[in-house]
Amino acid sequence: MYWILQGIAGFLPTDGDVINLSLSCKEMHDRILGPSTGIWRHRYEAKYDIPEAKTMDELGYEYKARAIVLSQRMDFRAERVTKGQQLWLEVIYTMLVESLTVPQKSTGPKTYNRIREVMSQTRFLNRPRKPKPCEFTCAIQLCLTALALHKEVSEPCLRSEYELAIVYSFGSEPVGPYIPHDNLDLTKILHIRSFWQRHLLELDEMTYYITFSYLDEDHKPKMRKSYGIDESQLSSSWLGYYSCLHFESVPGTRAAFNKSTTQTCADIESHLRLDILSMNLHITNDPFWPSECNKIIPMSTDMDTNRVFFQGIQGINGLAGEGNPVFGFTEIIAYPYGGIPGWNRVCFAIIAGGNDEYSSDWLHGYEAVLLPGGRIMLGRWIDLKNTSGRGPFIFWDVEIPSCLQG
Repeated sequence: MYWILQGIAGFLPTDGDVINLSLSCKEMHDRILGPSTGIWRHRYEAKYDIPEAKTMDELGYEYKARAIVLSQRMDFRAERVTKGQQLWLEVIYTMLVESLTVPQKSTGPKTYNRIREVMSQTRFLNRPRKPKPCEFTCAIQLCLTALALHKEVSEPCLRSEYELAIVYSFGSEPVGPYIPHDNLDLTKILHIRSFWQRHLLELDEMTYYITFSYLDEDHKPKMRKSYGIDESQLSSSWLGYYSCLHFESVPGTRAAFNKSTTQTCADIESHLRLDILSMNLHITNDPFWPSECNKIIPMSTDMDTNRVFFQGIQGINGLAGEGNPVFGFTEIIAYPYGGIPGWNRVCFAIIAGGNDEYSSDWLHGYEAVLLPGGRIMLGRWIDLKNTSGRGPFIFWDVEIPSCLQG
């Protein structure tokens, strides 16, 4: 009788139905919701990935907390975080860490799919700077970049959600790493994410929307690698964009820069075609990072830094050709920003194709944070020969087998 009752309760469509059944009588209540019952674990497993070492009581508490908190509609247009919003963020944080760390299963990412469902019902991703984000909020926002760039889940942010001067590093000298291991400023990375969220999703910008919207779902950004793919290795195939901005007369102040109506040279008036960049990479034992690169994008000086070098070719998505040589490295960032593990620094340079030496006519350096999950890079490119040339970039992997040793 006990197991039959548990089975019936487990397949009831809503939690309210379970509670109503348990209220039939005291014996029914004890059998369904008693201390030895597995009903909440059963219902938890139906919606979420189960973390290791969680007791039945812990799963029951977490399930009920999520059911209550996530049923509330949150309005993130206000300038300050309410207690309810903070509790909501803490629940999302727990789910996010769970979706990033629980071993993948062939059945798919249950917790991540639940996050996606929740995000499609709130404007959290659409208004990343309201309220003014702390490191905790920035980390959650950045880790959910794949959803922020999905038009069925999110929407374009407003131009007011980011400062163009921050996106283009206006008025700052390239001294030291742009992505330091210590004191990494997640806010500036969120400004870059918001810039791309605007220009990839907003048709009216007439910039990157068309080429991005033509990509099929398998070639759009994702958060975590699929079941069966080695998550410890750098992916071998990437797509992405960079942005540049050239003025006839450069604005003299940050305020004037931020008010610029033109936010990128990648518009219909300036370009006949806006191509998606591609990169094909492989891991190498050759620690090649010349002094001209290291002067502006320095390797970490910490002797304990875990660093992996790679090389490859940058081309244009869908077009055959020799492409441009790529070389660089990744570094594991030990500190779990926002309480979330898995941040990495990625640095690489691209030189003009057909040049065997890095002293070619142009040499562009790229420095980014590789978000937890290992599938999206957000950062800044810079002209290593004329550092006034710089701007934001984004790359995401398309999950062809991981980088091979080369």
